[in-house]
Amino acid sequence: MQGDFKEQIEGYVKRVGELAEHVRGNEQATKLSLIGPLFTLLGYDLTDPRECTPEYRVDFGKDRSVKPIDWAFKQDGRPIFFVEAKEVGKKLANYDEQLADYFAKAPEAKLGIMSNGVQWRFFTDAVNLNVMDREPFAKWDVLGDDEPPYDVLTLLQKSQFNAQLIRTYAERQRAQNLLVAEISRLLEPSFDFVRLAIQNLETRRMTDSVIESWKPTLSNAINEWAKQRMLTSVLEMQKLATAQVDEAATSRIVTTQEELDGFSTIQRLLGPERPIAYEDTVSYFKIHLSERYTWVVCRLYFDRKRPTFWVPLTIDIVQRISPDAASSTPQAGWTCVTMGSVSELNQFGDVVKAAWDSQRALRSKGSELPISSEPDLSFSAQS
Repeated sequence: MQGDFKEQIEGYVKRVGELAEHVRGNEQATKLSLIGPLFTLLGYDLTDPRECTPEYRVDFGKDRSVKPIDWAFKQDGRPIFFVEAKEVGKKLANYDEQLADYFAKAPEAKLGIMSNGVQWRFFTDAVNLNVMDREPFAKWDVLGDDEPPYDVLTLLQKSQFNAQLIRTYAERQRAQNLLVAEISRLLEPSFDFVRLAIQNLETRRMTDSVIESWKPTLSNAINEWAKQRMLTSVLEMQKLATAQVDEAATSRIVTTQEELDGFSTIQRLLGPERPIAYEDTVSYFKIHLSERYTWVVCRLYFDRKRPTFWVPLTIDIVQRISPDAASSTPQAGWTCVTMGSVSELNQFGDVVKAAWDSQRALRSKGSELPISSEPDLSFSAQS
């Protein structure tokens, strides 16, 4: 597991601990402050209706009225998983039915998520195809003592997401839980299994008291063995899924001449003393410091009616540099500048220079500038 991803999850846990009481009793605040930021961290753009539709509703027929689901996350225009949000403190088990209704209406969706910002429940259809399981395959109490479910969160990342892979993981998790329960049942009343396990370790005479003393240790060892086996399996699945996703994404990327011209324009505006490079993605054209692709100077969105570019600067900085710019805040730490045409990019030399300089300063030892880079959500810098 990459260290930076684990650090980001730890930052998210810290954020929930700091904000949970401040949003208690307010569902909208819970969604904005606790639930939405996790999906942003995982790489999803909650402001893009092509990949995330809030208050999603489907037609259940004229004789049945069903409330909308809070979020439907999409891929190629189809829902791939649903999220139902409740305010902090709500008991989630009381609301599973609504999530199950939407799950049943989208056969391609293999994941349903319920959260109140502190407790999370993850569902799939491991028992009956296209019917949401009664019990979640994973639970997470963000403020509990247990370690975050890094394996589930890894599979949930936008860059890794594969609906069938999640279902396969859930099936294995369910099978493992059943086996653990069966092993526990077999192990608890019988000394035979304990005696067999410790026969090459214990030098004392195998009395009942000696065997009894080994039971807790053996149970912990089995749990640790199961965790390690599951993690190895998840990493293998992740590796396979990453290769599939990379291949599919690469085939969909088309670098346009307009984007290359935009890169040339920004390169000219920055000058040779501020070297840059670029990386094209399915969603946008990214320009970054030449040393590392995660040190982002700006993103170009030229495939829209009105072209825009994003810079990892707060809106007050951009407005101070360019007061007349049509700017907005698409997400924390970023500013979106809307242009009438691509040629207007020439007017924002000072803005892109400030973005380049800020990214360089951010990498300097001891800098605490409130600037984002890839991935978009960095609680240590933005919270």
